[in-house]
Amino acid sequence: MALRPYEDIVGPLIIPVRGKEYTLPTISLQDGLRIHAATSKGEDLSLNDLTEIILGDTKAQMLADSVPPSVVDRALWAGIADFQAAREAAEQVWEHGVPKAVLEELVTALGQAPTTPTGAETTTPPQASGNGTKPRKKRSPSPGKTSSPSGA
Repeated sequence: MALRPYEDIVGPLIIPVRGKEYTLPTISLQDGLRIHAATSKGEDLSLNDLTEIILGDTKAQMLADSVPPSVVDRALWAGIADFQAAREAAEQVWEHGVPKAVLEELVTALGQAPTTPTGAETTTPPQASGNGTKPRKKRSPSPGKTSSPSGA
């Protein structure tokens, strides 16, 4: 039995949005090694560089077609999942978002400030005010008085 071409087996990741399909570029060996070095050896790879590797010109095409940034973001994370963990993982990310633990691990490995992509599980409480003062409680109106938008 002869081996089939790799592209016939795996194929590119195609992102369907609003009836149009966006094909993510094939990751080169050099870029793949850069991603692996960043995630395993702690070498530098910015989020912008990672986005360029995973989405390439597809990002500009999507934005030109007015695809919402949250969908472009999800396409990025699906592309990362496809590269790191195969097509089934990409499909899960596309449909359900990035699990928070996976996001934190990747962000830590890349040395980036954490962000929450669309669909990510969030459990982190909001940060407290940084001015050191306690927020004042709003006073409720006096009994018997009502306010109206017209001031009447």
